Amino acid sequence: MSTNLITIDKDRNLRDAMTLMEKKHISRLLVTENNRIIGIITEEDIANRLGTGRERKMKMGHIHITAAMTKDLVTITEDSGIKEAARIMLENKFSSLPVTRNDEIISLVTKTDLIKNLRDCKKEIGEFYAKEPIFVNPNDSLLFARKLMLENNIHRLIVMNRGFLAGILTERDIANGLKTFRKAIDKYPQADIERLKVENVMSSDPITVKPETTVGKVVEIMLEKKISGFPIIAPEFGILTKTDLVRGIADNRLP
Repeated sequence: MSTNLITIDKDRNLRDAMTLMEKKHISRLLVTENNRIIGIITEEDIANRLGTGRERKMKMGHIHITAAMTKDLVTITEDSGIKEAARIMLENKFSSLPVTRNDEIISLVTKTDLIKNLRDCKKEIGEFYAKEPIFVNPNDSLLFARKLMLENNIHRLIVMNRGFLAGILTERDIANGLKTFRKAIDKYPQADIERLKVENVMSSDPITVKPETTVGKVVEIMLEKKISGFPIIAPEFGILTKTDLVRGIADNRLP
């Protein structure tokens, strides 16, 4: 768990939130009002807000955090078990949970915190990864890719080009791409977001693993490289994410 709670005031804007996340190398911030925690905002929240409706052409500095944050916090107590935390995260589609003591938030537990307990696990990842991943092409629009993520409730897509692995696209990539677009419209008001392509923001040459790789080895790579998912190299492509491992914890398939 992280007891160093990084917060931002509700009256700040999305550009401030993205800048603070980048500075602190984190993907979420707790939102405060009069120094009291009232919500949370994540990279996913920002990508959702920037990629929809009239906000597509609004400057990030003009969109308040309250327009994107999650207000109804789901929390767990400090004496909750790992499996309970995993279950609540999955049920609510959260990547983190505030931890309370005497009804006061004292820390934040994330999927990364949960999978740290799997570093010695010798099970192979073959039974945990998604066998039918969602693919996009480098020339697909970023908005189309974001729509696929939303429709399928996933946070990364495999990028394929003519049958070959070209890269991986994550929510962070999309959020950064949309942030760059908003900087562009400061100079070029007629900039068209539809021209922003997957290839402009995707991560090329992603780390890959094989189905026989152990869970422990995968977790070590995730922690060392600060990544949340891998394409799986097999007769057919697959993808393994932190969510898959957290599901294994919640289902008692992983220790």
